[in-house]
Amino acid sequence: MIKVGFTIIGGKTGWMGGINYLKNLLFAISQTGDNNIQPILFVGKNVDQKLLDEFKGLAIIKKESVFDRYSFQWFIDFILRDVFAINPIINHIIKKNDIDVFSHSFIYGNDLKCLSVNWIPDFQHIHLSYMFSRLNLIVRNYRLRCMSKYSDAIILSSYDAYKDYVKFAPKHIEKASVIHFVSQTTGFEIKPISYLESKYNFKGKFFFLPNQFWAHKNHKVAFEAINLLKKEYPDVLLLCSGLLTDNRKNKHISSLKNFVKNNGLENNILFLGLISYNDVKLLLYHCITIINPSYFEGWSSSVEEAKSMGKSMILSNLPVHHEQAEDVADFFDFNDAPSLSKILLRYWNIEYNLEDSFTENDLEKRTKVFGLEYQNLISNMIKRISSCNK
Repeated sequence: MIKVGFTIIGGKTGWMGGINYLKNLLFAISQTGDNNIQPILFVGKNVDQKLLDEFKGLAIIKKESVFDRYSFQWFIDFILRDVFAINPIINHIIKKNDIDVFSHSFIYGNDLKCLSVNWIPDFQHIHLSYMFSRLNLIVRNYRLRCMSKYSDAIILSSYDAYKDYVKFAPKHIEKASVIHFVSQTTGFEIKPISYLESKYNFKGKFFFLPNQFWAHKNHKVAFEAINLLKKEYPDVLLLCSGLLTDNRKNKHISSLKNFVKNNGLENNILFLGLISYNDVKLLLYHCITIINPSYFEGWSSSVEEAKSMGKSMILSNLPVHHEQAEDVADFFDFNDAPSLSKILLRYWNIEYNLEDSFTENDLEKRTKVFGLEYQNLISNMIKRISSCNK
């Protein structure tokens, strides 16, 4: 049994995609049927019990103060790793728990007493550098270069991201592997659309845009397309879920709300905010189709969720979107609101039937492949390192 340590990804940053990614990975590991990996999830002592409940049955839970963000131990560990590339606190935890590998945990260094596998979701900061402060860019590049140098393996979620990695860390290309993650959309409580209508104060069929309200998610083009469509179809409706903050662009949310107000779209575009994951899946279940108009993606969670539920999609014309959903989506240029409006019009005019809105999908098969690819990476890495040490 290989003991693999994990930590919560993005727990207090508002990035639910990281938490969902980790749950999906641990679930995929559990579905391989081989049971040769024992996941151990390390969390802080002040972690929310509701968050822990989401990982019930997927990993052994261990609590350590160093994983409480902004605790004294966290700061010491942060400085030692980022400045000196050493991990005395983590090494104590590794020894105490007989950890073979730390994975997806942003842990690296030249003294680490176990193997390390780290995940780089994307290189957004390179492609959209204008959305980041100079300090943020310097810190991101420094940490990613340290990860590439000291990690035993790097996981990328797309071949599009792999191309960026090759340019970013040419000396460490041999460490990189692409593993497409798979999102789970089963096991949620299916409720009638009337439940959503009552809870979120809308009526009838709708489009769904389930992205966080970050500037690079490009809600504006979808709003412009709805505004064009409204002239002919005044009851057209777009529901948007996601955290209503963007620390990089303080005026972004207010500008979106002003656009809605100035164009009289209050009944056509609804801001739902950060809602429960069960409701996100319910909205996905009942929607006509989902829209992802992003300027940039690594491997989109919302696209993956739609694939796993067998729903149709309308996606911006990004290489990674084509890689992810070439045969199951309509594509448009992310700056072309009229083009998007025409696609929306086609979907809006289709006589909507919930049962007809699903297509066959191979979720079980893709999940097992996801788990096996990760498991094989871990096993092969251990064999390779063991062979080199003989």
